[in-house]
Amino acid sequence: MRTKRSIVSRVLTFSLALSLAVYPASAVFAQEAPPPADTKPTSTFQPAMSVGLSTGSHAFLGVDATLSIIHPVNFRISYNRMRMEVDGLSFNAASLGFSGQDLILSSDLDLSTLGLIAELPIGEKKSFRLMGGLMINLNNYINVNGEFADGVSVNDYELTPERIGTINVNYTTGSPVYPYFGLGFGRSLGVNRLSFALEAGAMLRGRPDIKFNSTGLLSDNAQNGPVLSENFERVRVHPSVGFRLAYKFNLPKELFGLRPGAEGTSELAEDTGNEASPEKQISEEQPALPKPVAPNASPYLIVRGTAVDAKTDAVLKQAYIELYKILPDGSKTLERTGPYPSGQFTLGLDPGDTYEINITIPGYKPLRKVLKADPAGAAQTIEQNFPLETEQ
Repeated sequence: MRTKRSIVSRVLTFSLALSLAVYPASAVFAQEAPPPADTKPTSTFQPAMSVGLSTGSHAFLGVDATLSIIHPVNFRISYNRMRMEVDGLSFNAASLGFSGQDLILSSDLDLSTLGLIAELPIGEKKSFRLMGGLMINLNNYINVNGEFADGVSVNDYELTPERIGTINVNYTTGSPVYPYFGLGFGRSLGVNRLSFALEAGAMLRGRPDIKFNSTGLLSDNAQNGPVLSENFERVRVHPSVGFRLAYKFNLPKELFGLRPGAEGTSELAEDTGNEASPEKQISEEQPALPKPVAPNASPYLIVRGTAVDAKTDAVLKQAYIELYKILPDGSKTLERTGPYPSGQFTLGLDPGDTYEINITIPGYKPLRKVLKADPAGAAQTIEQNFPLETEQ
């Protein structure tokens, strides 16, 4: 009957459109603190890991772990939970041609996934990332039930809701795995411990498989399932916009078979153009640290350093420190690296050893100093200012 099929067609179209519209979208923009200016990568690679929480159109709540163990690619595994239920939603069906009628809809969906993603940082500051990988279905369905709240008049005949019956639409896809491509704004392993990022991309879902079941006068309409599947054949791209908060920590190099210093000297040292021996560099730049000003109980020579402006002696903020130990053969090992927001830092040096310290601060020229720890400096504490010149 034409009237009967018209009712079914309109109800189905509205129900499925409404269920697809319940996807949440969270586009929260966050700006990460910029990394120190003019910071150059060193050949001494530091493995690291971050754990993150995310939310957006890919998940109500996602958790992940991102590993940096092969330079420059990062690898991420994530669990993304997308689960929701809606009951008793009332909708005025006048837009579907039913004057004065209300539809009662209920829906539940579960589109949770397990993500396997590779990231390639791009740009000088590594603040942008190309992302690609797979999303594996853990659950994959949208289920919608609908019925009229009141009776429907057809040719002066009143049909009760029980007589009309109910409809059920179930949506799945035939693919267990979805390709994923995206772009990240902000580091997944930040310069600081905490990092914020916005990630946008898309999953390519499988071909829709829609099944239709009904009761009452609406029964015997199972053939509408293949029709709906064909109508939604091209609705396969699932946009993904999300916000991520992460915490980073370094990993032991020995965990992955890396030996400190095995990669040779750093690019920062090579850029100086000075191929002289460590002893010559020390004598030209800074033969030794100042005399101790305070004792300490440590077996190390403690250096309390402060980054200052070379002209005004004002203490500078947001310093990024790299400390290397210079070995007798001229190679270097990375002893410490990280940000010091206050511009002040404390270093523990082995008496008798030689070190190189690199300091970078946005708006200032990078500073490199070679320090020689006095063999008699154990259990001593010294204070030292490190002046930086502004960029021209």
